[in-house]
Amino acid sequence: ISRVTKEDLYYRYFSEINEFTHEDLANMTQIDYDREMAFVAVRRIDQTEEILGVTRAISDPDNIDAEFAVLVRSDLKGLGLGRRLMEKLITYTRDHGLQRLNGITMPNNRGMVALARKLGFNVDIQLEEGIVGLTLNLAQREES
Repeated sequence: ISRVTKEDLYYRYFSEINEFTHEDLANMTQIDYDREMAFVAVRRIDQTEEILGVTRAISDPDNIDAEFAVLVRSDLKGLGLGRRLMEKLITYTRDHGLQRLNGITMPNNRGMVALARKLGFNVDIQLEEGIVGLTLNLAQREES
């Protein structure tokens, strides 16, 4: 998380994050492939790999809806990496028969709101609650 600003971490987790607990890391890395998927963008330099961004989806028990999240290293925002990760996740969830992909963000996370709109998400700004609901109807886009 050293290359992600406190602001970007707050946008992603809705709270201040200084470090991840062992339990947090286990939840991020131990995936139940029946209901979860994560895509990680990695760059290899010499013998070192560095994570550039990640997107993940966790579906409901019926595999109808999935909640998504995306995080790109702060110094790499605006280069299209988040879009590519999201496109990969959308394709995966659609191919696995899910009907909707849902997420939430904050109204001042303009980059995420703009990306969601470009990807065809319905953007529901709920200023009173301080959130923006993001919903993509996967079945509808497939039929179009």
